[in-house]
Amino acid sequence: MNAVTLVVLAVLATEVGDHSAAGKHLEAARRHSRTSARRDRQLVEIAALMISGEHQRARDLSFVHTAEFPPDEELLASFFRSRADAGGRSPT
Repeated sequence: MNAVTLVVLAVLATEVGDHSAAGKHLEAARRHSRTSARRDRQLVEIAALMISGEHQRARDLSFVHTAEFPPDEELLASFFRSRADAGGRSPT
C-alpha cells in the first residue's frame, strides 16, 4: 500500500473508534511517506493532526495543501465530512 491509502485507512479507523489500528496505519503511512513526494507527506501530516484531535490545524493545512494540489480537495473534504457525519462539528 502507498502512504495515501494508509492515511485513508488511519482516518477511517479513527472515525470508527479503532485508535490502535489508526496508529498502526498512520505509522506505516509515515514510513512510506519518508521517500514519497511532498504531497504524500502533507496528507500524512493532515491525517496525523486529525487523529491527534487537532482538527482546526488539520483544516488549516488542508486549505494550504489544496491550493497547491487541487485534485486532493475531494479526498480531504471526505476526511472532514466523515467527522461531521460522526457527530463532530461541521468543518464549514
